[in-house]
Amino acid sequence: MEPQIEHAHTAAEVPREGARLLLERAVPLLRLPTSPDLPPEVLPDGSGLRCPVTSRIYPYDDGVLDLLGSGPEKTVTQRALDTPFTAWAYDRFRAWFTRALALPDFAEEVAQIDQRLQARAGDTILDLACGHGNFTVEWAKRIGPEGLLMGLDISEAMLKRAAYHTKQWGLTNVLLIRGDAHHLPLADQCLQKVNCSGGFHQFPDLPLALGEISRVSAEDAVLTASTLSEGPDDRRAGAKRWMKRRFDLHFVPLVWLGEELAALGYTDYEWSLPGGWFGYTSARKSESS
Repeated sequence: MEPQIEHAHTAAEVPREGARLLLERAVPLLRLPTSPDLPPEVLPDGSGLRCPVTSRIYPYDDGVLDLLGSGPEKTVTQRALDTPFTAWAYDRFRAWFTRALALPDFAEEVAQIDQRLQARAGDTILDLACGHGNFTVEWAKRIGPEGLLMGLDISEAMLKRAAYHTKQWGLTNVLLIRGDAHHLPLADQCLQKVNCSGGFHQFPDLPLALGEISRVSAEDAVLTASTLSEGPDDRRAGAKRWMKRRFDLHFVPLVWLGEELAALGYTDYEWSLPGGWFGYTSARKSESS
């Protein structure tokens, strides 16, 4: 009987050991709201992080590290997406939605974005506004077990879907974080690659979020993003303004976005607007910014 008891005890410890190792890999990059200038401490059992200043515990549970707590006030759209049903529905029907907008299928989307992101073995990548984790999984597979993929979102329900997918794929290099894009829980200039697929149009203060992306991005870092967008002389401008008033969705002007990024020190800005609704962009942080 003793060997069976020991075996069961060891099996129960394996997930926590993996959690501790994952958190230890990430802590040099992480910064807590209560200690923005110091890396956090990993709890010995892998159940979360401790603030080195206040000793507050930030839990890591069921694949998600919660660095937000009660969090900021959400927009109408953010609240609508933060339920188990809507997170499931978005996960289930995203492909139908993209087809309705005449967008590329998911495999083609990933390939197009990766032409600029260049996710490679060993990379550390932030997948901002990761949602249900579809891009998170794809980048994590590309960077391999020696890489680190941090997926950040404000929605607890979406992150649970992302955790489900990472577990289904057996990925051990993914740290899912509940956090705010306007106050990224990351150290200055710690990242070389940031992806944000489908997030810009939901951020209440996009210029603030762009400033945070710039802050955590090192010299020569790449930013790739896709978002509901508005092009020059957009024939759908009226409908897009109505959707902004009704659903608080920001159709991001792509020319304006390039100007904002340029002011933050980004160059090599590229954009496209296939189908007229959803835009794809990329830029690179200047080495002198």
